[in-house]
Amino acid sequence: MATIEKEVLNQPNMKAIKAPTLAEAVEKRDRLTESTGNYYGVKELSLKKADPIRYERFYSKLHSAVLAARESARFVAASPGSREMGECLWGITTAEGDTLALSLGFLSHTAIFPTAVRYMAANNYDVNDGIEDGDVYGVSDGLTGGVPHPGDFYSFVPIVIEEEVVAWAVGINHLMENGAPVAGSWATFSVDTFMDGLVVPPMRTGRKLQQESWWKAIWERRTRAATMNILDDKMRLAGCAMIHEATHKLIDEFGIDYYKTAIREVIEESRRRVLDNMKSTMVPGTYTGAAFRMAQYKGLQTIWSHADKNTLIHIRASVEPNENGLKIDTEGTSRWGHHAYNATPGASDAAVFLGMINSFSHNTKVTAGIELAVQRHYPKGSILNPDNEFTSNANPWAQTVTLNNIGFGAVSRAMFSFGYLEEAFCVDGNWGAWQGQGTAEDGTAYGFTNFEWLGGSSRGAWCFKDGEPLVWAAWSQMATIGDAEEFESTVPPMFYLGRKLLPGYFGAGKYRGGPGESAVHWCVEPGQHIGITRPNGGLSSTTSVALGMNGAYPGPSSFMISARGTNLDEVNAKGLAPRDAREMLEMTDSGLLKVDDLKVWKTDCPELSMEHNDLFVDAAGSSGGWGDPLDRDPMAVIEDLDSGTCPDYDFVNEMHGVVATKNGSGNWVLDTSATEAKRIVLRQGRLDESVDVKDWWKAEREIVQNAAFFPEVGLMYNESLSFDKFRDEFTSFWNLPREFNVLEG
Repeated sequence: MATIEKEVLNQPNMKAIKAPTLAEAVEKRDRLTESTGNYYGVKELSLKKADPIRYERFYSKLHSAVLAARESARFVAASPGSREMGECLWGITTAEGDTLALSLGFLSHTAIFPTAVRYMAANNYDVNDGIEDGDVYGVSDGLTGGVPHPGDFYSFVPIVIEEEVVAWAVGINHLMENGAPVAGSWATFSVDTFMDGLVVPPMRTGRKLQQESWWKAIWERRTRAATMNILDDKMRLAGCAMIHEATHKLIDEFGIDYYKTAIREVIEESRRRVLDNMKSTMVPGTYTGAAFRMAQYKGLQTIWSHADKNTLIHIRASVEPNENGLKIDTEGTSRWGHHAYNATPGASDAAVFLGMINSFSHNTKVTAGIELAVQRHYPKGSILNPDNEFTSNANPWAQTVTLNNIGFGAVSRAMFSFGYLEEAFCVDGNWGAWQGQGTAEDGTAYGFTNFEWLGGSSRGAWCFKDGEPLVWAAWSQMATIGDAEEFESTVPPMFYLGRKLLPGYFGAGKYRGGPGESAVHWCVEPGQHIGITRPNGGLSSTTSVALGMNGAYPGPSSFMISARGTNLDEVNAKGLAPRDAREMLEMTDSGLLKVDDLKVWKTDCPELSMEHNDLFVDAAGSSGGWGDPLDRDPMAVIEDLDSGTCPDYDFVNEMHGVVATKNGSGNWVLDTSATEAKRIVLRQGRLDESVDVKDWWKAEREIVQNAAFFPEVGLMYNESLSFDKFRDEFTSFWNLPREFNVLEG
């Protein structure tokens, strides 16, 4: 136990001293960091200065341990989500939970690790229960563990030297199914945390690097994908065991005193480098952004009457460079609600640091140093920091990713302003997924999530070239959509008819965004039952503001299509099959594919029961453009027409002002003079439709004064107006009394 007395090594004449408790260690860390402005009070990098080779060799061994854990453990035992797509991460932290080294994967979780450790410290886990070397702790709770949503699961293994916790090995992965009423990884239609699935505060689940027997029963009794989840649990622990062993060997080699000093210098070193990077790339100022998302529960959530309503969620944030790094202020964001889309500060951090790490930790060690350089303000009571401990946090990514887009986009704009063109691109986060549950013919129950469109999206346009498809995942360094066959194995009745880039599915601009992707899933002999839901990736019916950069258009939202009751057998007999959303809709419009019940879903949908020959089609991953579409190189438009990347001539004619005809070979030929004339007409049309900003302001102010809004919009404004900063901005801009209330007019 951490409180048992110990003798100071190599000092036999000194009195026995007590190892610090976790609470004491956290208090000392905070006191020294706050009073000095340096991590743990470290002002000089003494070890690095005295022997830089030894110092770097120390860290290299630490970093190698977590890298090896990831590359080995996910091939020992893992679900397709972890093995194929790398929806996982391993790391090592200080005793206080501050990150020292991370593997590839979910890097942004670096800011979350302290939440669980600090909870254990504040509740005296080491004093009351004891924390032994090689214990195993599990956590999936956002409030007490910082975990973004219960679909993410953490394993913590303490590393104890002479009865003192000196480090934690941590493993994370995204579960295939987490046992909520709505099956899958992200429960929709949850109204509070009691509907979120397997929500576990930090709790000991094993000892001596081995899980307790009862822990296996939890996975079997409380989740629908027990086999997959048990495999992932073994994977996390296997990686943590590797880190545990490597750290003990490292301490044996370098000594505990060197270890304690070095880890603090490593974090302070990275903090300084991150701060330098921020100052050299960020133009001073305030970068403000907003995003919106609809939680459409009205008519679908009829059991809990207080949740039977639609909610328009407003995500608002500003990024403000300062002497201490950056401040991200989210005041004005909507208040929490009785829906699945609330977050916690930990989940908000997980999103914010996606962009922060990628932008500022590229030339230094990825440690808690990045966290120390970014100040966050999540007002209490907001959707990002509820003042109700029982809110649902089942599906926070849908809007916290937009928070990342605002922050990351601000960095991209700042770098562009500084002239760093290679780093300036349209940041987007239009991901998607689908999930559900089923019962096979023999009665075997299963649950699943298809992560493919979470693993790889298109990159938004750069300021000097088009974006690329399938290469971008803000949450991981290795975009991959995984093998279709792997996902077919997890959902027995669903087979791929096609998986491909979706033509025309991107934001237009001088440079267009990378095309998104689409897949068609065919239900074949579903057994007793299969039900599918959409966990609402992307932005759900709405788009983030200004995610088309410098006059470009944002990428279209993610969506899905359900086609139930089809004549697919007849279509297949003709040697045909729809391979993406466009082809399916074209076949339906032509009458070739007959569908009894066709629905396009851009927001929450109830569980859809699928029958033989039903189709489920999804699309995600589109991204925004950069620059005025009328400035696009006409030959680039011709190339998109010829390649089928954008097959609609009428669209490009009006969007880009390009005039072309097909030649005898079926290729498009540009009419240069007609294109120049068309663009002049389109630019003049913009001027003809425009109004003076004073007239626009007067007309819009009248709408605001009269509260001429849909109910959801009025409620959204009132929630944001409950925060002083937004109220000051709103009433000042519209020249209204400060006590103005939208719903009351």
